Amino acid sequence: MKNNAFASGTFLRRVVDFFHFFYLSLLNHVFNRIPIYWIRKLIYKYMYFMKIGDKSNVQMGVRVYAPWKIRIGNNCSIGHDCLLDGRRGIEIGDNVDLAGYVRIFTLGHDLNEEDYRTKGAKVIIRNNASIFTGAYILPGKVIAEGSVIALASVITKDTEPWCIYAGNPAKKVGERTIRKLTYNRNYKRYFH
Repeated sequence: MKNNAFASGTFLRRVVDFFHFFYLSLLNHVFNRIPIYWIRKLIYKYMYFMKIGDKSNVQMGVRVYAPWKIRIGNNCSIGHDCLLDGRRGIEIGDNVDLAGYVRIFTLGHDLNEEDYRTKGAKVIIRNNASIFTGAYILPGKVIAEGSVIALASVITKDTEPWCIYAGNPAKKVGERTIRKLTYNRNYKRYFH
């Protein structure tokens, strides 16, 4: 049997893990506090390999896991103090608005397994969706085009296009009467 120097628990694995978590901690505790949005965007894109489209911004205090597995489309706003768990991937379309304190999870634990193994899946948020303050999106869910997720809602199932969801667990409470938006989603709070 081959000896793997990078196996779990080995000295080399611990060194690699230390620097990996140090690298991420700089993003989540230092760089995400820089009060100039275009500097933060450069750091996310070129130091952490997050794909961020034109006229999109990430406000201060956003916490990110696996930023290199996150794609944000054009003309989007990611609100202050959000959590983007990219470990299984997050794909955000164009013209999407995430208000502050939104939590997107892509990974969790299987409570019915002895080893408490992880399980999860990519989250997809389609074009023109609006997710209001404090909403939670669980692993593997798809937020359909034009969907609105109300304040503090918990998304446990995929949504339908141009519908409004509220509650915990979120349920469809209405439909939008529009199918085209002209609202500019790339809201920038200077020094935020």
